Amino acid sequence: MENLYLNSMENKIILITGATSGIGRAVASRFASMGSKLILCGRRKEKLKILAQELGGSHQLLIFDVRDK
Repeated sequence: MENLYLNSMENKIILITGATSGIGRAVASRFASMGSKLILCGRRKEKLKILAQELGGSHQLLIFDVRDK
């Protein structure tokens, strides 16, 4: 059953907000390990770059803050 789920996420595009820490980072790692294509969002450009390098592959980075101001 696990392999069926893993294969179903391969090459899917996933948008992750708050990707540089906590749950967002953990989710990014998990989806990257399943072969998903990620759009990683966060406020800190350097942390996003480091995460993208750690995950490998080709992921898009978006630097912005989704909080209401």
